[in-house]
Amino acid sequence: GVGRKTANIILARAFGRNTLGVDVHVHRISNRLGLVKTKKPEETEQKLVEIVPPRYLKELNLAFVAFGQTVCLPRNPKCEECPLNQICRRVGVKKPCGECRH
Repeated sequence: GVGRKTANIILARAFGRNTLGVDVHVHRISNRLGLVKTKKPEETEQKLVEIVPPRYLKELNLAFVAFGQTVCLPRNPKCEECPLNQICRRVGVKKPCGECRH
């Protein structure tokens, strides 16, 4: 069957609906930035839907996926290249990076 994430992505991309498909990137970045404090993608979706205006959900998903694939990597995030460096809480980032505020 089709899971919630896949259904939300199809609704957003194919039908223009303002839905949020929370994948590993969206989940990781939302927690790393400190937007949410969740353990599961389903919890992340629920919390983000509460704090993000509906008109931005689709764009948030696309932006966080691309950002998670290029800059905010799971194991070796490129903090020095990150435009959010000054506001990121770096939840789960184990190694210090050159320009981190910590």
